[in-house]
Amino acid sequence: MKKEEFLAFEQRMTASLSADERVIGLVFVGSAADHSRIDEWSDHDFYLVAKEGSAEKLRQDLSWLPDADQIALSPRETEHGLKVVFHSGHVLEFAVFNDSELEMAGANYFLVALDKVGNLETRMAALQAKSSAASNEARTTRYHPEAQYELLLCQVLIGVGRARRGELLIAGEHVRSWAVAALVGLIRHWMPVAEGTEHLTDNLASLRRFERQYPAFGQQLTTAQTRTVDECGRELLSIALAAGAGVLTDRQLAQAEVVARRLGW
Repeated sequence: MKKEEFLAFEQRMTASLSADERVIGLVFVGSAADHSRIDEWSDHDFYLVAKEGSAEKLRQDLSWLPDADQIALSPRETEHGLKVVFHSGHVLEFAVFNDSELEMAGANYFLVALDKVGNLETRMAALQAKSSAASNEARTTRYHPEAQYELLLCQVLIGVGRARRGELLIAGEHVRSWAVAALVGLIRHWMPVAEGTEHLTDNLASLRRFERQYPAFGQQLTTAQTRTVDECGRELLSIALAAGAGVLTDRQLAQAEVVARRLGW
């Protein structure tokens, strides 16, 4: 979808929902709110705010969407959220809230496109501040780098062991997913982002735009994920030791050696 088509879809949906008496407001989030990030792979992410008691009907009957007759997939993902894929491949990810439920949401970038009650800008700004504060608190008080480092080592050890046993599916989950997520968190904790990319941080998902904020580590991690589970685990351990140079204690280095020795590395 070209940028002009992407924006036109937003305009069409806003115009349509303006006339829907069940709808109080429409808030675009993510790249749908920050138009500078739109590319051919951008999804339309948004929150639909409904009059009390109307949300579930809007979740179950998607005829209010533009081009509803072109919907190919529409799985219910959570109590409030759905994904929609059109035959063109255009993707929507959205949640429908009753008015009283909006404060359950999180937010970073947002754009209020429709507000019939006049308070959505204020409420979304409060959600944005709350999400940012929660993210900062997690990084400074609830985030325990020592524990995350040990969990990284455990995921590598367990995952590679299961791969060697022949349990490749769960092994890949341990190493390529859980261990990578732990390592990304550690790198973010240990090192600042590349200059000029501070605004790209997603306080709801630490892996988002990691490659742009840490280009070298991003390349190394994505390359590692293409390897076998055994090779990936070994590379993750190497990346962790390089990223933690000067930060990791002698005890932590010895912990890494325990894993390497057990796996014959």
